[in-house]
Amino acid sequence: MPSDKTKPNRLINEKSTYLQQHAYNPVEWFPWGQEAFDLSKRLDRPIFLSIGYATCHWCHVMEKESFEDPEVAKVLNEIFVCVKVDREELPDIDSMYMEFAQSMMSGSAGWPLNLVLTPDLHPFFATTYMPPIARHGMLGVIEMAKRIQTIWEGEEREGVTQKAERIVEVFRQNVHVKGDEIPDENVIENTVEMIYKLADPIWGGMRGSPKFPIGYQYNFMTRHACLSNDSRPLFFVQRTLEMMHRGGIFDHLGGGFARYSVDERWQIPHFEKMLYDNSLLLSSYTEGYMATKNEEFKEVALETADYLLRDMWNDKGGFSSAEDADSEGKEGYFYTFDYEEVMQAIGQEEGALFAEYFGITKNGNFEGRNVLHVQIPFNEFASHKGIEPGLLKELFSLQRKTLFEIRDARVHPIKDDKVLSSWNGLAIASLSDLGRVCQRKDCIEFAAKAASFILENMVRDDSLYRRWKDGELKWPGGLDEYAYFIKGLLSLFEATQNTRWLVSAINFAEVVKERFKEEGGAFFQTEEETSVLIRKCQFADGAEPSGNGVHAENLLRLYQLTQNADYLHQAEDIFKAAAKFLEAYSPGYCYHVMALLRYYDHDAPTIIVALNESEDFYFQLKKTISTLYIPHALVLFINEDDSLGEWLPMIRGKEALQGRTTLYICREGVCEKPITDFDEMLLSLHRL
Repeated sequence: MPSDKTKPNRLINEKSTYLQQHAYNPVEWFPWGQEAFDLSKRLDRPIFLSIGYATCHWCHVMEKESFEDPEVAKVLNEIFVCVKVDREELPDIDSMYMEFAQSMMSGSAGWPLNLVLTPDLHPFFATTYMPPIARHGMLGVIEMAKRIQTIWEGEEREGVTQKAERIVEVFRQNVHVKGDEIPDENVIENTVEMIYKLADPIWGGMRGSPKFPIGYQYNFMTRHACLSNDSRPLFFVQRTLEMMHRGGIFDHLGGGFARYSVDERWQIPHFEKMLYDNSLLLSSYTEGYMATKNEEFKEVALETADYLLRDMWNDKGGFSSAEDADSEGKEGYFYTFDYEEVMQAIGQEEGALFAEYFGITKNGNFEGRNVLHVQIPFNEFASHKGIEPGLLKELFSLQRKTLFEIRDARVHPIKDDKVLSSWNGLAIASLSDLGRVCQRKDCIEFAAKAASFILENMVRDDSLYRRWKDGELKWPGGLDEYAYFIKGLLSLFEATQNTRWLVSAINFAEVVKERFKEEGGAFFQTEEETSVLIRKCQFADGAEPSGNGVHAENLLRLYQLTQNADYLHQAEDIFKAAAKFLEAYSPGYCYHVMALLRYYDHDAPTIIVALNESEDFYFQLKKTISTLYIPHALVLFINEDDSLGEWLPMIRGKEALQGRTTLYICREGVCEKPITDFDEMLLSLHRL
């Protein structure tokens, strides 16, 4: 039975798109907060905690099947105090209860994540998707609720609550913050070897399905290949980036990537699009292009950036968080086409060529419709058809535009338009890097607009907040928010040389040190006063990289910029704390290993160009430097009136000698002989 849509619950007052989706459920939902906790204690009822996010397909399924059903709602309301959490707004709560759930479910957990808690918030039952009633061997919501009621009101309660307390205590005692030794450089090579063993040599990425992109892993392998004599990491990256581009996980009409593919070939996606995924993959394709000069990777990067600027920019400021997989009640409907629809749009003769290349058939490959994907490389297809590649690319471009316009007229999937400071930080970083490499001013301009929006709308009293939506600022930021945003600010500074971004990064780094750092150790996920149950220190990467890993990289970048040894020591504290995890299974902590690669790169150059009054060779040098792939290089263009010297002591005294633009190449604070001859500058740069 459908619920009565005229009676909202407490979630109607929340801005979260996910919570709003549940605002008219007959379940008497509470948002996460003290009101729900107090009621649980007063009524002596357990808490039913349900965690998801707005673009989660199975969250939608469970809502329609169970939470909109009055009979299911009646049972839940009588037995529990029901609490809904948007995992993207409260990642610390989600992460903590996900770890609890994994321990209770032998490692298998996902979203929707459903737990039962004591009034003290200790978990004693966890599961993911449930149908309303038991079927196909799956526990139903009603059966679960009644079983919990029997336990809670019977003799088993004491044992269950004691077990729940022990679970929390075990996790609390196992919080690891400090270590003794910085991991050896061999950890880097060991990580590469372990990734090889897990890699899919045919389709790229990791073996098996479903298949998730791991953008930061590809960056690590690309950088390692460049700094070593081992070509295998670059082969892995090239294979992965090529196969992902050819697969249906890439949107061949609108650009950007879906969250993951359900098969090992990257062919059929789970259609939701996330800001963080696209930001991380944009970085991977940008670096892939820099390392290989493969124009295909550049095209993918540019199309992904176009998608972010066109579809994910929030007109009120900042980038939106995600786009749903579903539209018109059907998963993937917006993104797929039937064969006749394509033929009618672009004509039978030319349409047949397009259909062959993009795998469009009458039977389809997804519920009778077609996910566009590519079976063979473009140049091979053009050669096989005897068509000049440039002409075929132009034809396909026009046809793709036609289909995109048809698709754009459809009902769009729901967009979760909340602005998250963390994910915007990743977008700012990737767009800044792409803009610098490919001379795309619009990418840098949007990155700067996003950074300005966050600084002007999501910071109060020097504190960065997590979420902004419709004018409402909510939830103090944790380590991830600060680390990701500092990463974005540093990349934006390198792209623009605007001191505003550098100063903001330095100031936030000081805030992080004061509020999140354990003395002599790594960084906690939350400030002490905002922690619930456990103040965690997280090292493992997930869909998003570890905040400690990202901040280790930030600190090394700040050290390279400022030569302030305190930044180096803070990064070393992180490496020491992470050492035991890197020894156990380093691929799960890949961002730390990538930061460690930077730490051990003693040849990383700092390139300083001191411009003369007429800024001779500025554009030529900037273009030349943008074509070089030198991991961990820092590039600074300065002039006589530059205020950067206040923040960067290393540029003091670096001036245009004898009125001529001068190149300085420095490593670890020691500079080579200054160069004023343009041809010598080019030779020196290409030798790096």
